[in-house]
Amino acid sequence: MGYNMNIKYAFLFCLFYFVYFSAYPSVGDSIKVSLLTCSPGERSFELFGHTGIRVQGPEKDMDIVFHYGVFNFNAPHFIYRFTKGETDYSIGTTSFRNFVLSYAVRNSGVMEQELNLTTEEKEDLLQALVVNNLPQNRIYRYNFLFDNCATRPRDIVEKCIRGKIDYIAPEGHPTFRDMIHKCTFNFPWLTFGIDLALGAPLDRQISYREEMFLPSVLMEAFGNAQVISTPQDSVRPLVTESYIVVPDSHKGEDNSVSYNPYTTPMACGIYFLVVILILSALEIWKKQHFRWLDCIIFSFYGIVGCVICFLVFISEHPATSPNYSIIWANPLQLLIAVLVWVKYLKKVVSYYHFVNFAVLLLFLIVWHWLPQLLNIAFIPYIIILIVRSLTYIGVDKRLRNI
Repeated sequence: MGYNMNIKYAFLFCLFYFVYFSAYPSVGDSIKVSLLTCSPGERSFELFGHTGIRVQGPEKDMDIVFHYGVFNFNAPHFIYRFTKGETDYSIGTTSFRNFVLSYAVRNSGVMEQELNLTTEEKEDLLQALVVNNLPQNRIYRYNFLFDNCATRPRDIVEKCIRGKIDYIAPEGHPTFRDMIHKCTFNFPWLTFGIDLALGAPLDRQISYREEMFLPSVLMEAFGNAQVISTPQDSVRPLVTESYIVVPDSHKGEDNSVSYNPYTTPMACGIYFLVVILILSALEIWKKQHFRWLDCIIFSFYGIVGCVICFLVFISEHPATSPNYSIIWANPLQLLIAVLVWVKYLKKVVSYYHFVNFAVLLLFLIVWHWLPQLLNIAFIPYIIILIVRSLTYIGVDKRLRNI
């Protein structure tokens, strides 16, 4: 997604539009409009690529790129607002040269597709972009799945077409999670975090139109699309020509593993589980509760549970609720982290561990029947909780028999 904006180009283009277009109302014939698709980068917000609309005018100096999804990390309370789903993004404008250069320096490819628009459609599109770029219209409420840097260019092009665009959908209906996993394949910790934060809505089968939230899918859709004009019912391709502006240096590497398999969430979970098994065995052998260990473990899980709870019950993101991960990572774990230090509440803690053990064991049994695709790397972290609850019950029983 885009992350900078040049107000100067926005102002210059608006000025050009209102002066030049008023003098030459049929300027659409001499203008070219293209869809630009940028391949993913290496940072988390670059993994999904980016989309822009290039406008080349009759004058040499008019070569502008409009692109949506522009944000500012330094905006007040950015992380909180992003988590809550209240992030305001904006349309950005820059020169074609600067736009391409910014992606070339990060080794991302740029593909250009010249759109096959009529004079009237070009003029409508340009007017829509200019109006959209006015200060009072520039800011919009961002949504990663349904209102992002790819869906906005698609929508604005569709609105300016005198007729309708017929997309040729491929076979199969993936889920949002399937498509996100393809983008984060080489970033297992990011995949783990996304799977933990986003719930069951991510796992429904989606339409081809919904797949276009990814710039690469939008590029493919435009490349195969046809425009059915009304009222003549004439058919024309949406894209006349395609160009490689910047070669993609990462092309062909999508399925190659470029991460350390010994530091993945699954590997770290197994290491953690082995340590907990050793400490739990020592605890049973000594017939002693390691309260400090439960305090650390259940505090960690409780904090994670608070974040998931926030996303489920407070966040406005459409894909965070329901989330079945809240069964094993929930705020109640924080309560146990405190109660283990209160001696006269030992029975309450024992009852909790018994329920926790039963619920999590049942959770693993029905794993494959849940309406949410859970990351397999969750399993060792869930087993850790089961081991700790089982250990507490076992030690408590041995202490009562003394």
